[in-house]
Amino acid sequence: MRTRTRTLEAVLAWLMVGLLVAGGFVAAVFQQPILAATGLVRSGAPATVPPGMFSPSPTPGPDPDAVGTGLADGADTPAAGALPDRAILDARLAGLDRTKLAGADGSAPQIGWEVVDVATGEVVSASDATSPLIPASNTKTLTTVAVMNAFAGDERFATTVVQPAPGQVVLVGGGDPMLRSEPADAGAYPQPPTTLQLAADTAAALTAAGQTSVTLGFDASLFEDSGWNETWPAAYRDQVTQLSALWVDEGRVGGVRSRTPALDAARIFAAQLTAAGITVTGVPAPAAAGGPELARVESLPVHVLVETAMNRSNNSFTEVLGFQLALATGHPSTFAGSVAAIEEQLTALGLWDDGAVLRDGSGLSRSNRVTANMLATALRAMSTDPRLSVILDGLPIAGVTGTLADRFTDQISLPARGVARAKTGTLSFVSTLAGTTLTADGRQLTFAFLINGPPDGFSAKLWTDQATGVVAACGC
Repeated sequence: MRTRTRTLEAVLAWLMVGLLVAGGFVAAVFQQPILAATGLVRSGAPATVPPGMFSPSPTPGPDPDAVGTGLADGADTPAAGALPDRAILDARLAGLDRTKLAGADGSAPQIGWEVVDVATGEVVSASDATSPLIPASNTKTLTTVAVMNAFAGDERFATTVVQPAPGQVVLVGGGDPMLRSEPADAGAYPQPPTTLQLAADTAAALTAAGQTSVTLGFDASLFEDSGWNETWPAAYRDQVTQLSALWVDEGRVGGVRSRTPALDAARIFAAQLTAAGITVTGVPAPAAAGGPELARVESLPVHVLVETAMNRSNNSFTEVLGFQLALATGHPSTFAGSVAAIEEQLTALGLWDDGAVLRDGSGLSRSNRVTANMLATALRAMSTDPRLSVILDGLPIAGVTGTLADRFTDQISLPARGVARAKTGTLSFVSTLAGTTLTADGRQLTFAFLINGPPDGFSAKLWTDQATGVVAACGC
């Protein structure tokens, strides 16, 4: 009888863990109604989770209280919505194992973090939160906040074909980062516009005008910059395409990132025009746009471009959005103009700290320096400002989607699985994680963890995951 009782207790315990993980996932996906119930309204495009993106749940570990997380001392049930005690949360985060983060010479890494209560803005844990550190891809968090603060979100960028003279057409780039040569696979999200459709519409317009043969020019002058950031090493050419206001398939030809994306886009368009019944004489060449418009395709709305850039952590898309921000706010369409526009928007929002430096919008530059405070408060702004809230939909869910799908599987980080949403950042000797989570008490918090210096990248990622798990499990 005692054996059966223990078996039943074990089964019930495992069921409880499963319910907690499932409940956390529901809370992460359906944050909007949860926030509405607490008086915090969030709006924006709904998050879309592609089929097959869910990872299997890990085997539940022992009682989470064994690692210093769970219910408050002496409590039988969590106090719903209770604000964490800063002293307790500080101690738990400070107590996480850092031995594997040390350098070969035993040197300690730089670690900065901040955890902020969404409802009140109160800091509930922090350490070196105002020390500027390399953010890696969490630079995108700040870039997208700046973009969504300046744009309404429904703007679109047009790629057009104009005719300066009979027998001549010019393909004009409008800075659409997601323009494709052919449609995406059926059922894929999102579905960007294509030059295939643009070629069909152009051919129809030319045929209607009695023209069956043209020369083709291309105009990518919307962006003034050469397209390569001076702080990026040449080895990064497999991580980001040389920027252009005109490209297709993110400037990839045969899977390789092109150094002449505008010319390649024009060559593809010429072949599509030919297939549509229009003879293209000569080879595509740079030309000034002018004359009446024959056809156009428009990008996905800005809010979808932002969501996609964040969900995929796409460097090229984010840099193009930075250039579009520069143009929209009166700055030159260059890297210098982009980062000036980002700083301007963040300053207006009260999100810029002294000592911060940006050299690009994607985070590839090791010259970037931001603070944990900037990231944590930027996440709070996303959680409370309807203009910015759409960015949250692009944040991967811990242990479930995107760049976090294969993480949050160990005992300490497990409480954040399916509960936290966060943006990753990784360069050599750099690991960052910033996002939002609900605690065990149902309190919504934002967090930012930045580590600079650890040679073991896996251990650094694990530390940020575990720190997030400690925050999510806090019933303190």
